[in-house]
Amino acid sequence: MRHLGVRCISTALDLFIGLARCDSSRCRRTNPRRCLHTALQSFVAVVLFAASAHAQSKSPAATPTTAAPLTEQKVIERVTASVDRSLEYLASKQKPDGSWDDCNAGNALTILAMLGRGHVPGRGQYKEVLQKGRKYLLKTQREDGLFHSRRQAGAGPMYEHGLSTLATAELYGMDPDPDVEEKLRRAVQVIVKAQSPNGGWRYNPRPGDHDLSVSVMQIVALRAANNAEIPVPEEIIEKAAKYVRYCAHPNGGYGYQGPAQGAQTSAAGVVSLQLLGKYDDPSVPKTLDLLAKFPVEWSANSIQYWYYFHYYAIQANYQAGGKYWNDWHPRVRELLLDKQNADGSWDVPGGTAENAGVVGPNNIYWTGMASLILEVYMHFLPAYQR
Repeated sequence: MRHLGVRCISTALDLFIGLARCDSSRCRRTNPRRCLHTALQSFVAVVLFAASAHAQSKSPAATPTTAAPLTEQKVIERVTASVDRSLEYLASKQKPDGSWDDCNAGNALTILAMLGRGHVPGRGQYKEVLQKGRKYLLKTQREDGLFHSRRQAGAGPMYEHGLSTLATAELYGMDPDPDVEEKLRRAVQVIVKAQSPNGGWRYNPRPGDHDLSVSVMQIVALRAANNAEIPVPEEIIEKAAKYVRYCAHPNGGYGYQGPAQGAQTSAAGVVSLQLLGKYDDPSVPKTLDLLAKFPVEWSANSIQYWYYFHYYAIQANYQAGGKYWNDWHPRVRELLLDKQNADGSWDVPGGTAENAGVVGPNNIYWTGMASLILEVYMHFLPAYQR
């Protein structure tokens, strides 16, 4: 335990002190408990990460290229360095108007990736990048509250609206600006009003049809809004949970619009119930066991939406903790670290459905997603904290 005893606790303590001394007077004035709570969570998160990594150092780490063991400090350093390189790449691809893509999915993911590393608008290395990105994102909101992109990620705007609402909630949670609050409240109302009678959501902002792929993005956004003290009606939460349960397969897994065992929707279904507070639902452990059977490999053989799957799968296993987390995260981490490009970006496995024609140019989507997957260790985004 000697590695863990000094260097990692010191790193965690420095992070705690820095966050506890948050220089945002507005944060301290409007919600000092949230500021201190974030600091405490980050302190505990780093200690737990170090302890988890120390346990792994007792046996060879599962990597695609080497079986050499890693000390916990080296794991922290490698993950941090990898994410820092990815953010440098993303910052270099920002357009003059503050966007990264004509679709807000890429814009929201990039903002979330920067927030997930602890950067905030107006302060630090990426203060101007985040200020410009926030200004652009908020400007795309229509009068009715819908975030509307020049290019849509699907057959309607609700994919990117969910991600944009999530990014807005996290921005507001870190800096409770009244203008951001107003836009967040309007965005949440779009989601609330668009919920179908069965409890799910679909491509367009009106109640009617539903699928789990779109629904999970609205559920995560509502969780983030609730964390930011924007109230979400309890009946909306319960209807959403009922819909996810409707999609559950008896043997584990969740389907797109009904019971099935697809990789992407199974990961999304677990996270949905966890973030809705239904951790003890009997379908959750069965689905976690199903997820464990999917190979962690740089291939589209069994997973067509590679980043979408791993974005939710690592969160599902983190929320579950224990053996699920310990068995899953080292393999995903080492695969992503191995596949990062020299410029800090990531590509996508060949043959997947997440090609540039679907998700946009300049590796923005892939790099934002990979960064968020690795940032599970950092715990700056309240929406995904336990």
